[in-house]
Amino acid sequence: MLVVIGDLVADLIVLGGSSLERGTDNPAEVRITRGGSAANVAVAAAPRHPVRFIGRVGDDTIGRALVSELAAAGVDVRVQRGGRTGAIVVLVDAVGERTMITDRGAAADLAAIDAEWLEGARWLHLPLYGFAAPASRRAVTDAAAAAARADARISLDLSSVASMRDLGAGALQGIIDDLAPAVVFANADEAQAASDVDLDTGSAVFVVKRGGDSVLVFEGGERAEVAVDRVDAVVDSTGAGDAFAAGYLTAALGGAGARESARAGSELAMSALRRAGAL
Repeated sequence: MLVVIGDLVADLIVLGGSSLERGTDNPAEVRITRGGSAANVAVAAAPRHPVRFIGRVGDDTIGRALVSELAAAGVDVRVQRGGRTGAIVVLVDAVGERTMITDRGAAADLAAIDAEWLEGARWLHLPLYGFAAPASRRAVTDAAAAAARADARISLDLSSVASMRDLGAGALQGIIDDLAPAVVFANADEAQAASDVDLDTGSAVFVVKRGGDSVLVFEGGERAEVAVDRVDAVVDSTGAGDAFAAGYLTAALGGAGARESARAGSELAMSALRRAGAL
C-alpha cells in the first residue's frame, strides 16, 4: 500500500489569468477542480497501485464533494473533518506555468493520525506542504516515525520554494534528518533553494525534475540523466510534479530502479501537462 499524507483542497484554475488589469473585468477560462499535492499523487497512483490518502477537510459541502471524488478515483480515503476546506487560486500563463494563491484551510490543522490508518503502508509519501503549519507538522512527523518503525520507505517532495523559504534551511534540515527519506523529489528551482541543505541520508535518492530537460537522478554518489519527451503545447503544469511522483513511486514499489522509476514518472507527468488542473 502506498500511503500519501497531505492536502485535499479545491483548485480554482484561471487559464489566461497571468496578466490582470486592475479595477475592471479580465476575461479568462475558469475551472474548479480537485487539488492538493497529496491528493493529486493519490489519484494519479490509484490505477497503478493500491493507495490511501490521509488528510483533513472541512465539515462542509466542498469537503464532502472532494472526498467523494477521491474515493470514486479508486483511492482509499481517510480524513479528519473540521473547520473549512482549503482552496487554491491557480493563475496559468500562456506557456502553462502557474502562480498559486494558497489557503490550506483545514489541511493546516491536521491532528494526530490514527495508527490504524497507517496499517499496511509499504511506502509513505509526504509533500513538504504538510510541514508548513505546526499542527500538521507534528502529525505528519509522528506518522512518518510510526511508518518507519513498520519498515515503510518514505519519500519527501520539496513541493514549493516558498514553503522551503518559510521553513528556513535549519528547519528543513531537521525534517530531512528526522524522516531519513529514501527519495527526495524537487524541481530545478527547489533543488537550487536546497543547496544549503544536506540531502544525503545515507541511502537517499535525489530526483530533480527540469521541465522538458532530462531528469537528474543522484544515487550512491553518482549522477545520471534520464531523458524525457517534450510536450509541444503545455496547457497547464498544475499537478505535473505530483503525477511524476506517482509514476516514480508506483514503479519503485513494483521493483524498478531509480532511473527506470524516473522514466515512468516523466511519462505520467506528460499526461498532466496536456490538461487544465491536476490528473
